[in-house]
Amino acid sequence: MTAQSAHHDDRGLRQLHRVEITVAMNWVIRTCQEIIRDHSHQTCWVPTGTPTGTAPTTDDLIQSARTDVLGRLQRQIDGVEAIIGNAERERAQRNR
Repeated sequence: MTAQSAHHDDRGLRQLHRVEITVAMNWVIRTCQEIIRDHSHQTCWVPTGTPTGTAPTTDDLIQSARTDVLGRLQRQIDGVEAIIGNAERERAQRNR
């Protein structure tokens, strides 16, 4: 591999990482928007599964928090972390 083709490969890899990270972060933002749209009222969380006119139990709140918000966000965040970790490993290998 020539120095010029190695430079081109590095540039392509950097571009790929930028695109992957940007797309993954956009999914985090979209997930937040969906959660807000589906589970909030005037910017406050509205737990699902609670009968109208009754106060949710602690168990109801825990289940709804995990299902409606935390689990969805955690999956997106885990995905972004994996993409970023992969980019960091590839960069470190290239810089050796």
